[in-house]
Amino acid sequence: MVVTEIPKVTDDMVSGDAVEKEEGKPLVLFGREFSRKQVCVAGAGILCAALLIDGGGYAITHAGWTGKANVPLVFQAKDDEEQDMVLTLEVKADGWDADTSTPVIAHIEDEDGEVDFYTAIAANKQVTVRVGKSGTYTVTFISPVNADGSIYKVSSKKVTAGKADKKTASTGVTFNKVDADKVTKDDLTAIAKDVAAAVKKGDSTLTGDKGAEVVKKFEDNIKKNPNADADAVEKESEKAQETAKEDKSDAKKPDTSDNKKNDSDSSSGSKNDSGNGGSGSKSDGNSGNSGSSSNSGGSSKKDETPAHQHNWVAQTKTVHHDAQYKTVHHDAVTHQVWHDAVTEEHYICNQCGADITSDPWGHINNSLMNGGNCGSYHSTYVTVKQGYYETVTDQAAYDEQVQVRDAWDETVTTGYKCSSCGATK
Repeated sequence: MVVTEIPKVTDDMVSGDAVEKEEGKPLVLFGREFSRKQVCVAGAGILCAALLIDGGGYAITHAGWTGKANVPLVFQAKDDEEQDMVLTLEVKADGWDADTSTPVIAHIEDEDGEVDFYTAIAANKQVTVRVGKSGTYTVTFISPVNADGSIYKVSSKKVTAGKADKKTASTGVTFNKVDADKVTKDDLTAIAKDVAAAVKKGDSTLTGDKGAEVVKKFEDNIKKNPNADADAVEKESEKAQETAKEDKSDAKKPDTSDNKKNDSDSSSGSKNDSGNGGSGSKSDGNSGNSGSSSNSGGSSKKDETPAHQHNWVAQTKTVHHDAQYKTVHHDAVTHQVWHDAVTEEHYICNQCGADITSDPWGHINNSLMNGGNCGSYHSTYVTVKQGYYETVTDQAAYDEQVQVRDAWDETVTTGYKCSSCGATK
């Protein structure tokens, strides 16, 4: 290690933005305080020096590979570090439409667990999300759902924060589209559950009426997929809408300069373009894109507009009920008729006892001619059919449909809708 003589720094070498010149105050550099007497150590050909200028100003110089001092480096004042740091993202999703698709939902987490929130952003354009302080953040995505029920394969991404007022390259993320007929019921239900979890930790793009609209958009598009479990999706969406309408959030919001200017804790510290269903209404100048740009951090002037109060109006429909019938069985109607016995007069030969009813005299003549002695006969009545009762049917048995209740129309309530903002429950 070589100790190098500190070069002299003049006033014209000092950037006013880079130097905090207040008498009696220590220098704050990158979040740390330094005394006004610094030991400068150079190594590997690089010289760093903190020089006292006129008893109150500090500047940071660095040396090039030649070892000669260069102009002072620009550094942040004490609070700059936690003001305007943002994540710059660009999600590429083939087939995503700002008018008909749901927004992309991004889950932002820092490494220390101090920042943990969800925000709705647009796809296919560069967006920024305020995260307060510098560092590396993990961004996990919830797939958007298109109008035909198609979705995307998504992943997480490590993203480094940059200054909001600097033009930094965006971190590109490409989603792979999954056609509607290849999306499973479980895939769609999982998205509905993820959205319900997101609104619990959502920023201003996912809470209140805006959040309820995002949830409704997800529900409508998911149900358009024939593979969707409509009941399960509706159950998750109803819970998510109720959570959003409470306008509360468990999000761990980033500490941003906007938050410092506004004591109100209603902002999430994010600035993003959330597409259809996102927050804010600032136009980006493209008439064909419905994405909206919203600075969800607080402002120096508090919003004096009173909170929206829903005016719930019952939504009804008429249900027709047919008349109700039951089957009644009727037995046959009968009566009994008596039929007397049937008798006939027969002639019986007195000599041989034969029944000669058919030809009495022929029998006698035949007997005399053949040496017989049949010469007389007598009559008697013989029963040829016994008397009996007959069942006569007056009316056959039958079944009859009997009406037990008239048809009627009933008015039923199907839900409620706010007459001013259109929210439903």
